[in-house]
Amino acid sequence: MPSTRKTMALTPLAFAAGLLIHTSSAGQVIEPYTFSSRDLASGAVSCEQLTTVRAPDLRVRRATTILPDPTWTIPHPRPGDPVAEIETAFCRVEATAEDEIDFELWLPLREAWNGRMLGTGNGGFAGFLRYDGLAHGLQRGFATLSTNTGHLIEEQNWSIGHPRRLENYGHRGQHLSAVNARVLIDAFYGRAPQYSYFMGCSGGGMQAINEVQRYPSDYDGVIAGAHGYSIAGISARWLESALIGREWPGTALSQEEWGMIARAGVAQCDGDDGVADGIISNPQSCSFRIADTPGLSPGKIATAERILGPVTGEDGRILFEGFLPGAEFTAIGERGRPGEFFGEWYYRDPDWDASLFDATRDVPLIENAIPGVVFSTPHIGAFARRGGKLISYQGWDDGIVPGEATIAYYQGVRDYLGEEMTDSFYRLFLAPGVDHCAGGVGADTFGQTFLAPSPDPATPQNDILLAMMRWVEEGIAPDQLEAAKVEDGKVSFSRPLCRFPAHPVYKGSGDPDMAENFTCETG
Repeated sequence: MPSTRKTMALTPLAFAAGLLIHTSSAGQVIEPYTFSSRDLASGAVSCEQLTTVRAPDLRVRRATTILPDPTWTIPHPRPGDPVAEIETAFCRVEATAEDEIDFELWLPLREAWNGRMLGTGNGGFAGFLRYDGLAHGLQRGFATLSTNTGHLIEEQNWSIGHPRRLENYGHRGQHLSAVNARVLIDAFYGRAPQYSYFMGCSGGGMQAINEVQRYPSDYDGVIAGAHGYSIAGISARWLESALIGREWPGTALSQEEWGMIARAGVAQCDGDDGVADGIISNPQSCSFRIADTPGLSPGKIATAERILGPVTGEDGRILFEGFLPGAEFTAIGERGRPGEFFGEWYYRDPDWDASLFDATRDVPLIENAIPGVVFSTPHIGAFARRGGKLISYQGWDDGIVPGEATIAYYQGVRDYLGEEMTDSFYRLFLAPGVDHCAGGVGADTFGQTFLAPSPDPATPQNDILLAMMRWVEEGIAPDQLEAAKVEDGKVSFSRPLCRFPAHPVYKGSGDPDMAENFTCETG
């Protein structure tokens, strides 16, 4: 049977290394860091000698110099993951923090290091290494970190009997990996990274927000995608959808029917931004009603209104926001069985009867019991005061994390810290027509995903990581980005990503496939 694994060749780019960003005819170039005799005198060690590094709760299992000939392929990707073929020499460090928080640190050779560290977030419930993220950071010259946060996702019931694993997953795994990665970076290069960044989406976006809230000194710049503010809220909606399918199958919706609702919303509000392109630029202004979807029975309409609406308690309090028009709900059950999140994580019972689920009771219980599964606190002033910068992004058509959940977190920070302070360190960008982290009909490529190649040429306008680096290192805050839709390796159209609450509006003339013919407007 032929292999179906996706392969991506990663080669050094012009902007792969450096400390200072400047513009050239080739786009955004980062000058390589030049090591001084002072750096080298501070005790840099070889790659293989990193196994001798001693630090509390750190064990380096292996440290290997990788010399591609002509390429090197990651030996153990997860099934279905892209296989990154590396063409750049580097030092591969495999290590463990405490007793089971495994992480890998990929270190460019000294002449290729850009002087920075990049932490990468997981997706879902973690339990694996992001080799695509490690490869992405390596090719850009970063000392790049990925951790499984202390468990293996393929291990059934991994949290039962191991309460520390949930705390490691929630926040400690990323933090301890970052702390120990700095020890190893200092040992290998003879100096600490000058700047440290973190990128993650979905579960990785949640990890990003936890880093900002709990460990404000870990990173200088944090990019958090599709994070919302509660894993419990997302899981509650999945569980309710699965229970309806099991108990009342006649009213359950297929994925095609969820798509029918999304398409009906787009058909009603598509032209509100001045151009009919299959994209709703500002779903908050769309007055579409689910009941107006043709072809659905009254029972299925009632189910859709329940699932797509906010998750609420018996007192009417919103526990997690609902979806806006254009988003196609992704009906999934965790590991194919509803209730894992609540049954195993809170009740510690793999056979918990999911029909006993009560959102009013169970969502607050698990949020209060497990550190890191809710990250709604707006108290992130410590991160701002030490000079940290935070960029959130969210696809409006995300079928897992509602756009308004991420907006709610941003607005909570703004209400708590005030407009002036929030604007000094925090930006939120909404991507019209974009699904969970990427995908969808919208322009979904702006340097945010490890799986897609970086824009070429990459600039702070079209690459969110470069935008963050310029903000941290030069003090220039991003107020508008540019996203592209890449199909068959070519850009088919582009759109501006507007700083929330603005949204793109067509100017009325010029090629509607070009971002330059849109403006960012509010209202």
